[in-house]
Order: sequence, then C-alpha cells, then structure tokens
Amino acid sequence: MEQSLPPIRSLRGHTNSVQEVTFSNYGNQLRVVSTSNDTTVRIWDVETGNQVGILLEGHRSATVGLAVSIDGRRIVSGDDDGKIIIWDAETKKIVRVLSHHTRWVGSIRFSLDEKRIASTSYLGTLKIWDVDAGELVFDIDDHQSGVRTVAYSPNGMKVASGSEDGTVRIWSATTGKQQGQPLVHDAVVRAVVWSPDNRLLISACNDGQIYFWSAPTGAQLGSSLHAHSESINSLAISPSGELIASASRDSTVRLWNTTTRRPFGHVLQHSGVVCTVAFSPNGQLVAAGCMDNMIYLWDISRETVTATNAMSPLSLASASNPISDLDQASESATSVSHLASPTPSLAGFGQPDGIEFHPGSVRSRHSVASPSLPFRDYSNPGIIAASSSTPALATPSKSFWRRFSTLNRSSASVGTSKRWKIPRIDNIL
Repeated sequence: MEQSLPPIRSLRGHTNSVQEVTFSNYGNQLRVVSTSNDTTVRIWDVETGNQVGILLEGHRSATVGLAVSIDGRRIVSGDDDGKIIIWDAETKKIVRVLSHHTRWVGSIRFSLDEKRIASTSYLGTLKIWDVDAGELVFDIDDHQSGVRTVAYSPNGMKVASGSEDGTVRIWSATTGKQQGQPLVHDAVVRAVVWSPDNRLLISACNDGQIYFWSAPTGAQLGSSLHAHSESINSLAISPSGELIASASRDSTVRLWNTTTRRPFGHVLQHSGVVCTVAFSPNGQLVAAGCMDNMIYLWDISRETVTATNAMSPLSLASASNPISDLDQASESATSVSHLASPTPSLAGFGQPDGIEFHPGSVRSRHSVASPSLPFRDYSNPGIIAASSSTPALATPSKSFWRRFSTLNRSSASVGTSKRWKIPRIDNIL
C-alpha cells in the first residue's frame, strides 16, 4: 500500500472551479496564474501562496483557456462567450480584446517567438492571431467537432490540435495547412503535448488513456497507456521531457516516465475532480487546479519510482485525502535527479515489461502540445465549497525556495508567412 504525496501549498481564493493553471516567471519571482468558472484570472506568489495584486476582471463568463508569455508580462485568457483578453500582468489592465470566437475558448498557446497565439473553440475552430496587431491570421475549421486543446511545437514550426472528433491534427505554423493525415484515437482528445525535441507527440483522452506518436511519421508508438479510471482532463510535460503529468476526473494526478511509461513517484491524490496540471519551469513543482476551487502545489524533486505496473482502471480507487492508501507494487528507486538528462529518443517506445496496455496494433499515419481544455461540469455550475478532506500541507524547508532561478529562453523567429484573408477585429472596449 502506498500513500499519496502531500502538497506543500494550497492556493485559496477562487469561488468556483479552477479551469487552468500555468507557472510564470516574472522578474525573479515564480508565480502561478489561473482561470476559473468564477470569471476571474488570478496571479499567485508561489513562495507565500498569496494572491498577487488585484483580480484580472474583464470577462463576463467563466474563464477557461490561458497562456502566459515567457517573461510573465503578458497574460492571455479566453472565456465561455468566445472572448480573448490580452492583459498587462504588471498593471492588470486590458491591452487588447479578440472576439472572433463565438463560444468557449478552451485552450490558448503562444508561438515560440510570442508574436502569435493559437486558440481553440467548442464550435470546432482553431484560430491563429497576430498578437501585436490583434488580427486573425488563420481560421481553421477542418475538425468535425469541438477543438479541445492546442500546442505549438517547441521549434515553433507546427501546431497540434486535439478534438472531440477523436483526432489530433498537425498544421504548419507558417501556412496554416494541415500536415499529413489525422492521428486517430478511440475517444475525445482532451490534451496534447510535444516533447522538447519535437519528435514525440503525447495525447490524452476521455477514456483515461495516453497515446504516444512519432511526430515525423505519424505512427503510433506501441499501444496506449491505460493511465486513469476516468477521463484525463489535462496533460503536462516536464521541461526535460522525461516526465508527463496527467490530471483526471478520478481525483488524481499521476506522473509517468516518458521513456518507460512507468509510474513515477507517488500518486497526487485530491478530494475531487482535477481539471488542470502544470510543471514549474525547472520541473521541480507541479500545480493542479480542481473543482473544489483550490490550487495545490507539489514538490516532486525528491520523488522516486515507486511502482512497476500501470494500475488497472479497476484498481484506481479515489481517496478522500492524500494520505489514503493505494495498492502499490514495489520497485527499486530511481532518483529524480535524472530529470536533467537528455530528452528520451523515440527508440524503445514499445511495450516495456510491467506496463498494462490496451491490446492493439501500431497505426501508421503519414503526418508529422500544455495544454488542454480543462474539465467542465455544467450539471453543477454553482460554487463548490472546499471539502473538509482538502489535502493537508507539507512544510517545505527554508532552503526549498532558493531553488528557483529566473527562466531564460531565447526566442527564435517563425518565418513570415503569407496570410489568409484577415477579418476585421471588433473592438469591444
């Protein structure tokens, strides 16, 4: 039997479900930014757990999709009504409003050079925007149903989108044209992420399964990993590319080694549905947002491999708090310090011993990820009070907060593209 890892911080302030979270480096400060059904965008100080400044208020409906620039100075949020707002993170003022979506903007991502953003809609569209001009560059509607998730490749050349039509499609970031054939899944695609070397796509679905794909060839790499007993709502990949985190309706966040596909560390148990998950820039923290209105922070820097088998869905029992026991299979420990090793190659993505896969053959697709549309439960749109079983907090050491240094990443320019017809942007303000 194993225990769940306790969180080191809980961020309390939202008055309805937390829809998406992401980390942000602003100056020398590590922050978390969040969206929620309470219509607000909030910024949190990781060290203190306190909210930073005033709320970002400008949406009239639930805020869902979220993206933050590398320097933390620009925040982009989307809402249920289809409105996208670009914010100045320092002044908390609205810089620009984009309004071509008409329904539910569930996923937003910056391009590598941060000159563009990609956004998805419940109505089945993927849109690419020029951030500074506020102009629509590409309006893509090839998906046959709502588009749940979008991710730019790390080199900025491609965009992947996942849909309720059960496909992931790859697009050229410069032309907006589809690359190859769709990657076909057995269920609604809720999340997609890229490996740091651009060679691997990982997707997650409503059926609790995680799929691994070769981005250059479109081939599925082995059978899908049966990771959760219920829908996976969000997927994140660590900066090194060695770990993925999956957040599920089954009230857990689980960590997986991307090379072996084996569970890593303890289960991060929550008291209710987990809507979203994110890694910190150095990969040592995980943030999870939940339907209990809370955000939890977990330190995984000293975690080790604790299980050899991916658990069967029949054995994935939810617990009321993070110290509830779960079935465990022992395994020799592997230190998290190996996270700094090179990104895993595509070799060896077969069916490693001890992993439970659904039977199925490799599907070849001739085509070449974070974030996902978080879980929404419209059957209970009201405020959800925090449970009495809210996870207890572990006390971090004084030296813990000294680990975080400012993230620096150079920007590479995406080639100037020939634009499609650009509709006029309505100025709401």
